[in-house]
Amino acid sequence: MKNIEKLVDKTVNGSGDSDRHIMTLFSIALASKSKVMIELGVRGGDTTIPLLEAAKINGGMLYSVDINDVDFEVSDDLKPHWKFIKSDAIKFLEEWDPTKVVDFFYVDDWHSYEHVKRELEIIDTLVSPSSVVLLHDLMYGGTCPFYHVDLTNDGGAQWTKGGPYRAVAELNPQFWEFSTLPWNNGLTLLRKKYSSKFSNK
Repeated sequence: MKNIEKLVDKTVNGSGDSDRHIMTLFSIALASKSKVMIELGVRGGDTTIPLLEAAKINGGMLYSVDINDVDFEVSDDLKPHWKFIKSDAIKFLEEWDPTKVVDFFYVDDWHSYEHVKRELEIIDTLVSPSSVVLLHDLMYGGTCPFYHVDLTNDGGAQWTKGGPYRAVAELNPQFWEFSTLPWNNGLTLLRKKYSSKFSNK
């Protein structure tokens, strides 16, 4: 319970760019009863820990992927539920067993349009209508509560051609739906409405 209290405190009092989403991440991962969870982009582990807490309660596994090494410690009670993979996210997704449905995705790595678009193309093949996909930063650069729709390159290479918002906005609404919590650069919940591959999941 003490760990959950720490998550609540960080959500309320933290100053990080995703801190106000910490309890949301934990709650959605927990309530969805996710067993197979993938986190793309780790940095200092601020979002890893709440997902790990949910994985522990659910008896699941969190696969955290980052191209860089991590520099934080995971407590012993969480280690059985965590696997860190040092890899490019797209390479990792391309090598994932395509018959193994993923219950929960959190996407917060490289934010360029092309990169996120390719991630979503692969994720499309790995999720069922019961899966949840969360993406951070569709409202980056202080644009909350509006989406960042600038197609220029003035935000640097990571935000080229419309960034993650454009990649999500181009998804076919016949098969996908999404909505965004408009704070801390936006946390977008994305769900695939139909899947013939994982129709019974």
